[in-house]
Amino acid sequence: MSSLTDAERSRLSEEREHLLASLDDLDAERAAGDIDELDYETLRDDYTARAATLTRALDGARVKRTKRESPSVSSRLLWVASVVVVAGFAAWAMVAFSGARGVSETASGEIRSSTVSLLNDAAAEFGQGNVDKAIELYGDVLEIEQTNVEALTYRGWIQYQSGNTAAARADFDDAVAFDPDYADVRVFRSIVALDDEDYETASAEIAAFDAANPSAIAQNLVAQRQVRERIGVARMAELLDETDGLVDLDAANVRVEEAQLAGELFVQLEDPQRAIRSFDSVLLIDENNASAMAWHGWTLALLAESGVEELFPESEEWLDRAVAADPNNADAHVFRAFLFNRLDRPEEARAELAAFDALAEQPADMMALLDQFGLRDVLTQ
Repeated sequence: MSSLTDAERSRLSEEREHLLASLDDLDAERAAGDIDELDYETLRDDYTARAATLTRALDGARVKRTKRESPSVSSRLLWVASVVVVAGFAAWAMVAFSGARGVSETASGEIRSSTVSLLNDAAAEFGQGNVDKAIELYGDVLEIEQTNVEALTYRGWIQYQSGNTAAARADFDDAVAFDPDYADVRVFRSIVALDDEDYETASAEIAAFDAANPSAIAQNLVAQRQVRERIGVARMAELLDETDGLVDLDAANVRVEEAQLAGELFVQLEDPQRAIRSFDSVLLIDENNASAMAWHGWTLALLAESGVEELFPESEEWLDRAVAADPNNADAHVFRAFLFNRLDRPEEARAELAAFDALAEQPADMMALLDQFGLRDVLTQ
């Protein structure tokens, strides 16, 4: 096992973080249509392969740490696994969630050391594509500590990706039985339910994931892979097809967040009628929801731009309502900037951009939209 100085480890860690950030940027460029699919896949595979090499170098190196400072086993596993998944092993990535744990936290130090070592080895084998060996090592962990939810979760995930669905479900069920608050397994169960087109179960699993206090990186994975959006759009599509009007979200047990995200995805899918009905369903039970108002107005603006110009005034009314409901709603300010520019009102458009820039946070998707169409450049000419 090699050894790294603190400076070397810091440099490698910074380089890996840069690559991870580059992957996020790449996803944003793809979503904005700034890169074609072939270039996206080529760059994605390059970034993930390089990050995997750095991860193996960092995790394989000998560094003295206190017990409290030791990185979690699942953090290493999740990143290595994400490299394999994104690079082509499967469609879903895994990134660092929470620390390794089992229900049996009273195990002796010797046993714990042994399981940690095996979990490390399993992560390394999986990172190298040795799926059968990784599954075997997770089994070894479970022979020592049958309640180890990390081993159950990731053995199940690998088995699921390998096509052994029954074994995967059994492992996931056991992990939840031993520790229902382990966030990692909830994500994977949600993905399985999505694949089964069981959207209600997928939604329940994400609700359990949220309640388990997941890490920021875990939440970022869910966002990047559009798990919530996939759940929301599927459920809302079914419900909207069952009625000519709006959806009673409470009666259908659909969360406001799901319906809102579904509407936004309908916009991306160029399905404005379903989008507007989704936003109005949100407003039916949350009449002051600024995001639903803003996106309703933006959808109308897109329809107006496509030829139904008489919708421009109504679009502006909805966006005005959104800002009145929440002056800090970033989407509303960006959408108004685009609308005012389209209506040849540049001063008002600049004022909206200034309001957006003054917000404590500028959402990445809104930043990408501004960059994609070069609105800032247009307004400075």
